Amino acid sequence: MKSQDEILKMRAAVLYVLQAFKDGVDYIKLFKILYFAQKEHLVKYGRGVIGDTFHALKYGPVPSFIYKSLQMSEGRLDKEPDFDAFCADIQVTGDSIVFSKETPDMDELSVSDVKCLDKSIKKYKDMDSYRLSGRSHDAAWKEAYTRAQDDPEKDRMTLIDIAKAGHAKPGVIEYIKENIQIDKYLN
Repeated sequence: MKSQDEILKMRAAVLYVLQAFKDGVDYIKLFKILYFAQKEHLVKYGRGVIGDTFHALKYGPVPSFIYKSLQMSEGRLDKEPDFDAFCADIQVTGDSIVFSKETPDMDELSVSDVKCLDKSIKKYKDMDSYRLSGRSHDAAWKEAYTRAQDDPEKDRMTLIDIAKAGHAKPGVIEYIKENIQIDKYLN
């Protein structure tokens, strides 16, 4: 399960993106904007914007915790107490359009997080969702999606794979690896 801090940061990132879409945004576009911001942030700074795990599904990378939370908000899944903090004041229509009037807690997002989110929003806001989906089928997605054909449990996209797909420099890759090891020992 995600920590309360991770949940609050993911929520802030989602609400930040939703601000750019007055009439809401579909799952595909929301997830791809988050993915591209995540990839760019990994390449530039060696860490992601959100602490969610992306999985390679048919229409591209999907952040698992966020997806599950939105499905609960939509009523597709039974609500679980661990997701209440994330789901508060986020609505999803029956046709998977996400919206909220809630503003993000900007204390949860760094200047670099906002910079990457802004760039991703600006670049992809007006792009057709399915075209954007195709654009997200990068090397990290292809590798995980291919693995999942033999074993559906292996659809997880690693931070290293995402960073490599973004052409991160070797030093950044090593930095990410070190942080993964540190996190393993601390948790």
